[in-house]
Amino acid sequence: MSLRAARTKNPSPDSPPLNISSLQTGSGSQFQGATVVKVFAALAALTFLLRIFYAGHLYQDDGLWFTSAEELMRGKALYREIYFDKPPALPLVYAGLFKIFGPHILTIRLFTIFYSLAVSFVLYLFGAWLYERRTGLIAAALFAVFSTTYQEGHFQGFNTDFLMALPYTAGVYLLARSQGAMFGPVVARAQSLRFAFIGGALIGIAFQTNPKAAFALLFFAALLLIARRTVVSSQWSVAGDKTESRGQKAEGKSMTSNEPDSGRQTASGKLTAAFCALAGFAAGALPFWIYIAATHSLSEYWLYVWDWGSRYARYYGARAIAASALRQSVDYFALNNTLLVALAFVAVSTIRRAKANRSEAAKLALGADSVTASEFRADLTLLLWFAVSYAGLAVGGRFFGHYFFQILPSLCLIGARGLVSINESLKAQSDSSSKPRWLRAFSNRRALFAALAIGFAVTIVRFHSRTVTLAVDWARGTKSDATREWFHEILNREERMVAAGIKDMPDGAADRVGVEAMRVAEKVKRADEQSASSDYLFVWGYRPEIYFWTDLKPASRYLSTQPLTGVPADVHYFGDGYHPILDENVTAAARLQLLRDLEQTRPEYIVDELGAFNAALSIKSFPELAGFMEEYKPLGMIERFMIYRRKEFTKGRRRRNAEP
Repeated sequence: MSLRAARTKNPSPDSPPLNISSLQTGSGSQFQGATVVKVFAALAALTFLLRIFYAGHLYQDDGLWFTSAEELMRGKALYREIYFDKPPALPLVYAGLFKIFGPHILTIRLFTIFYSLAVSFVLYLFGAWLYERRTGLIAAALFAVFSTTYQEGHFQGFNTDFLMALPYTAGVYLLARSQGAMFGPVVARAQSLRFAFIGGALIGIAFQTNPKAAFALLFFAALLLIARRTVVSSQWSVAGDKTESRGQKAEGKSMTSNEPDSGRQTASGKLTAAFCALAGFAAGALPFWIYIAATHSLSEYWLYVWDWGSRYARYYGARAIAASALRQSVDYFALNNTLLVALAFVAVSTIRRAKANRSEAAKLALGADSVTASEFRADLTLLLWFAVSYAGLAVGGRFFGHYFFQILPSLCLIGARGLVSINESLKAQSDSSSKPRWLRAFSNRRALFAALAIGFAVTIVRFHSRTVTLAVDWARGTKSDATREWFHEILNREERMVAAGIKDMPDGAADRVGVEAMRVAEKVKRADEQSASSDYLFVWGYRPEIYFWTDLKPASRYLSTQPLTGVPADVHYFGDGYHPILDENVTAAARLQLLRDLEQTRPEYIVDELGAFNAALSIKSFPELAGFMEEYKPLGMIERFMIYRRKEFTKGRRRRNAEP
């Protein structure tokens, strides 16, 4: 028995739309429950296998998350004493995990697996509530797979967008449930407002991970407008479901009646729901704001997150943003073509039904191939969520791989709905004129699903051939040529070579020493080198991963040169093709603060990562720092890093691993 059928049979306004206890009991129900458990056990194993072999690497921005969290554990205040240009939730989560389980890569990778399963479970609840358990389980499975099938460096790490996915999805789910009359039985007013408040609170938490989560509130505003039209107006009804279910008619209840708990809500009722969502949003965000205020970091928080963030989003012009949107979106959907096919099917079907609903004759013509009005509204709601999420994705002015996590939950629900609907449409024996034209080209189910299977196989082979390679490497205990040539292996090896050089480890240690052994290896010291300076390191550029590999303390609050040069980290490598987005007086003040930090900590080593790419932005090219750098001797290049060491530490010493 599906949830849709359960709603029709149990339309009590005092029951929530998703109420497992309201389903039939007995062996059938137990079988369904057992099936859900089995499916999630399989998804847990699948998620583990698709992610665990990437646990030995750091990926894009991982160094910033790791280093910020470790600085928090050392008692530093985020923003005021740690440069961080994102909301505070992610480093606080990392710090909490490190406090409990230790600062290990494996800690984060295992947590990512459990977190992915949690998102899948919320998608299951969402899909089962909107449609049926089968749809929910498919959505959960799609997320388990497609949360790993794009750029590995963005999808295997645990970043702000992935952390946002859980509260963002759960918040939208509860906001939709607050308007449950659109999709099934009427929701009691008090329960509706609770859903709106809790959903808003979850969005407030997501907002403190990524500001783009606020687009969920725009989704809710649009949903309130749609809810009034779809529930009150009969023009949105579909033949076979005249807004009133058979169960409601049997009890003499109408969703468009004027009873207090009716689906018909007044404008003031909508405003109350919106107010509850906004109040919840503030409540969810409030603890983070209290933390920022308590650490006296409000001005830095505003400067680093909001002022810098708004300038960063405006870096490229409209034409460049549109070109990037087209290029990256085509790339994403071509490589995840199963989601694209399902999205196209649901979108075309929904548009077709919306047009057909405008005339009674068209409604009657739909006949047996129609869906219920509540399912039509569910499709419309998911498409709306997808559209709003895509708008949020685009706000940053860039379309990096991890940005697509914002649209993935809605895509997985739409994908599940589309796959189920395609299957049902092909099984139907009704008049072929009721089917979309493009679907008629497939004469049988086998042909279409063979095409879908081939497309899905292309996605899996494209992205998880690497997983198989890493698994084989692990089993053999050695790295293959394919792994050694992998982009992230090259980056990690470069960083580990720098770490090995700073720690005076033997040549080749970067390749032989394990992840944890690299961090815990003690730096070789002479008797006259026992100094606090040896505990500190400064990296000029944007490679905070080196702090992680060396396990040395950052010598300054600035973990990136962005506030020091005014140039975003994603463009400062490209020669003259950049422009600062901060005023010179702002960056000059930041460099003076950096100088004070360095004079206080006097790090033994300074690593210039940026100078090898852009000489105009090297650390010695700025007058404020040139004098201080006179105290350091250049030891040569390790890969693409210039290594400097304080002169008093270099007397009679020759740098190991450094090129002349």
